[in-house]
Amino acid sequence: MDLINFFTVCEHVTIWEKIFWSMWVSIGFAVIFRTPYRSMWVVALLGGLGFSCRALLLRYCENQIVFSSFAAASLVGISGVYFAHKVHTPPIVFTIPAVINIIPGKMGYEFMISLIEVMILKEGEPLQFNYLVEMLEKATRTGFTLLSLAFGVVFPLLIFKTRSVKQTNLNLLLFKKWVHIKKKNE
Repeated sequence: MDLINFFTVCEHVTIWEKIFWSMWVSIGFAVIFRTPYRSMWVVALLGGLGFSCRALLLRYCENQIVFSSFAAASLVGISGVYFAHKVHTPPIVFTIPAVINIIPGKMGYEFMISLIEVMILKEGEPLQFNYLVEMLEKATRTGFTLLSLAFGVVFPLLIFKTRSVKQTNLNLLLFKKWVHIKKKNE
């Protein structure tokens, strides 16, 4: 059995074990990115939260990896803005390591394999249409999933316009947004 399918095939691995290991993966990438130690617990919490959100959405909305990844990354991004006020650290410092375990490595691997299959055709051998369609389908699914992850993390930062966490009062910011939306609707 290859390592790519390990978590998806093994039925004896519970969802809680997957969440536990996703938290450790997030901590590992946070250490590589030199995240401050005071915010490691936030990285672990957001990594587990994002992974569990995507797993839950994939269980109930099958084949909706783009939407599930976007929702999980948005949840991590919004929670990151909230926790940035608690640990006095910019949200991007711990949202990026937390989202890395949501990246669909298996889909990227399958796309690369199908790309290699198309490229190594011998001279004179006709390119079968199904190979090309399969490669393009995997490429678009992988690309849109990665775009949804990137936009999901940046989306809350664009909404709340948090340039500096230390100079922003989250409650006041949410109140101003709510009043602005209410005035706009009147």
